[in-house]
Amino acid sequence: MPPRADTRTRVLHAAARTLADEGYGRCTARAVAKTGGFAPGVIYYHFTDMDDLFVATSQFTSEARLARYRAELDGVTTATDTLARLRRLYDEDGAAGHIAAVQELVAAANANARLAEQVKVQTAVWQDFAAGVIERLLAGTPLAELIPVREVATAAVALYLGMEMLSHLDAHRLGPDALFDAAERFAPLVDAWRLSLAEPDGSA
Repeated sequence: MPPRADTRTRVLHAAARTLADEGYGRCTARAVAKTGGFAPGVIYYHFTDMDDLFVATSQFTSEARLARYRAELDGVTTATDTLARLRRLYDEDGAAGHIAAVQELVAAANANARLAEQVKVQTAVWQDFAAGVIERLLAGTPLAELIPVREVATAAVALYLGMEMLSHLDAHRLGPDALFDAAERFAPLVDAWRLSLAEPDGSA
């Protein structure tokens, strides 16, 4: 990777980490520079202003994680395996600060038209990805014609963005782990049901 591109990537990584750790309101050029270990002026060598950096960070972190999700879920056709992989990926997202950074960017988009447009674009890409996963799980069953895939995909993306936040607000601490636990108990039943629906004789 050329040195200039490598430095730009360092700035983007630092911006995402600072958003996760400090929040949008304290994600200043000085804070990003401190996180990344470079001078604040480096930011303005690669980006016009902080808004430009935030827009680029939204695209950068989304595309990087989407590539990881696609590689991990490519060809997976059972609910049990899909959920197990999604859980691992979600844990990765949390540890890397991706979830927190995205939540900050989504919140900031309410008052930033450029960022709002970028968040809208990235959200649509994730909805398309989710729809593809759902369609693959439903393939070959009558459910493929009954389930509103686009609506379910939209709900899945919304759940992804919101369940970490809800875990902090819920007095009983019902967080992502509890949701994944419940889903994983149900997944084998879904797979058995799908298999029965897909059988040639149509038996249930």
